[in-house]
Amino acid sequence: MKKMVAIAMTGLIVLLTAFSAVQADTVRMDVSGFSDDELVVLLELVQDELVKRGIEKTATLPKGAYTAGIDIPAGKYIYTCLAKGSDWGNVTVYSEGGKGKQLLWEIVSAPKEGEEPETVFMNLNEGDQLKSGVPFSLTIQTVVKFR
Repeated sequence: MKKMVAIAMTGLIVLLTAFSAVQADTVRMDVSGFSDDELVVLLELVQDELVKRGIEKTATLPKGAYTAGIDIPAGKYIYTCLAKGSDWGNVTVYSEGGKGKQLLWEIVSAPKEGEEPETVFMNLNEGDQLKSGVPFSLTIQTVVKFR
């Protein structure tokens, strides 16, 4: 645990130093000198800060299985089905990396003409596995949305 804290602090110091050296009109920074562990810690810090600030971002993903905390960050999401034509499939969430209890199961399909794509609100805890039989997008949900 102490080692991870030291790595996180080192990464944060390097990040702050790099940001102070970056000109105001550019947001790129060179992270090629970071170790794999430092990059993972930096990614976790950035993801946590996005949630704290309420910044919503959307990722488009192909069908497949994704584990929270490994493939995608744990958190609250809006799942949007991106199936086309007559395509359909299931979206399922399992605990314990796909080996535990089924937490959610929905049939999703491509929208009919004039309809919005299907959405499912979900909470993915560390280790939960999301399986989707169709392409989809995940939007980080940081606050309650009224539509």
